[in-house]
Amino acid sequence: MATMYAEHVGLTTLLYATKILLMPLMALYLFSQTKNIAQHKLIYLALFFSWLGDILLMFPRNDTAPDRAKLLFVLGLISFLIAHINYIIHFIKEIKDKPKATLIIEKPYLVLPFVAYAIVMLSVLFPHLASMKFSVTVYTIIILLMVMAAFNRKNLVNPTSFALVFIGAVIFVISDSCIAFNVFYKPFELARFAIMATYTTAQFLIVYGVLKAKNFT
Repeated sequence: MATMYAEHVGLTTLLYATKILLMPLMALYLFSQTKNIAQHKLIYLALFFSWLGDILLMFPRNDTAPDRAKLLFVLGLISFLIAHINYIIHFIKEIKDKPKATLIIEKPYLVLPFVAYAIVMLSVLFPHLASMKFSVTVYTIIILLMVMAAFNRKNLVNPTSFALVFIGAVIFVISDSCIAFNVFYKPFELARFAIMATYTTAQFLIVYGVLKAKNFT
């Protein structure tokens, strides 16, 4: 809440001080609930690279140093991309030993809404991406795979875990979409607040949902 308040009212010092603590606190919460680092090592890695991305994207970006601004943004993008890959691998590992076929294998047409969203988003953004076309396309594909991997857990984990993780993944897509539209298409009012609110909510729901998976019977 402090981070979102600082973002909303423009208290930069408070924002930086609280934002840098978000992912470590999330990791601490995960550890406090399970104490099993090995079982959730990919989640810890996802939180670490998210934290690194938070730091890289906190640095001021302005027109006086466009090359540095672009580098910081790309490095932040790469950090979050790696975070999503760790989430994807964890979600796959959760269900790989289940005897039942996954939902996406049984009904592959269910991925069409996710693919359609990615296509529409890229179609809107593409004319505005300039040299970032490849980077943003790759990132879009990875986050699409992340939300599909979360969806693919349905019926193979605790229903509560599935709902929390999937909703978290969808909100993560919304958060990243807000960033993309605000940076590349058209800045909108309260964008930074919306991004921070959805990002924090998404990360918490994913972590909380992963914890709930252990209750599956």
